[in-house]
Amino acid sequence: MQVQVHVAGMPRELERRISLACRLLAADQLEAEMQPWRGHACDVLVVDMQNGYGRLAYEVARRKSFRVLSFGTRETEGTAPGVAALDYQASVVVIAKALRNALLPLASTEPATATGLLDVCVGETGRSKDFLAKSGQVAVIIRLQASRIHARTVSDLLAAEARLLNPGWSSANSLESAREDESWHVSRSLDSFFVAACRRFQNQLPVLDHRAFKLRRWPDLGGIPDDVSALRLAALLNRSAWTVRGLAQHANIEVAGVNAFCWATLAGGALSSDELTTPDSNSCLTGQSSTSIFQRVARHFGMRFGHGHMRA
Repeated sequence: MQVQVHVAGMPRELERRISLACRLLAADQLEAEMQPWRGHACDVLVVDMQNGYGRLAYEVARRKSFRVLSFGTRETEGTAPGVAALDYQASVVVIAKALRNALLPLASTEPATATGLLDVCVGETGRSKDFLAKSGQVAVIIRLQASRIHARTVSDLLAAEARLLNPGWSSANSLESAREDESWHVSRSLDSFFVAACRRFQNQLPVLDHRAFKLRRWPDLGGIPDDVSALRLAALLNRSAWTVRGLAQHANIEVAGVNAFCWATLAGGALSSDELTTPDSNSCLTGQSSTSIFQRVARHFGMRFGHGHMRA
């Protein structure tokens, strides 16, 4: 898994230790690329809070919800949620542990799940039969193979979008009674419907971490022809597999926006995913087992441990 670690305002010696720590992440199957922060999105931003540029980067990161690792935070200032703080004298091993914890938080190792109509359609992905989805008096027919959504009225279609994540949606594979009703005149591209609906609720969707995504077919975006970001994301996912955060960094689009697009195309059946291999939380970077891993990787890069410090 490729990740981006950006640094802002770091003294040269500390930047060197961070670079060595990034190499140690290879033990967790993380290919970390460290580079100076230029204002773009990244997986982890490392800042020096005693440096003016570092403080500026920190403020930007907090607004955009980047993961942050800070040095030089005064004890009286405390640490904001989602921000890890380290001492200037932290060893390479300690920095590597902090980076790993920021990149693979234990709290997010469970698969992300959706609710409402989105959950119903994700659960039906791969099936060939059309099905009826209902929430109260609102009903729609989902045709995954044809990539269409049908409703009796425009109001029902708008209500389905507004209730996208509402609990209480049900599905029925039998469409006999629905087929007898010839009033399903309103139809829209299923992919376009989900892209618009998921964007509307993008801040409420759980992030699809620990998965790599690639399009299995080009999504039908005819209903949103002016959506340039959706077209860009579709083009990138059509060429190769990406993680949500990796794609967000590459395309310079907010994680929430990329995540919403992935949920939309996943529910519409256009996107396929593979689980990424993640380390066992009981064995990685804890106790003697973590030390032995670091020692093996350190030897590979020509480094050695000595009295609690990493030496090159």
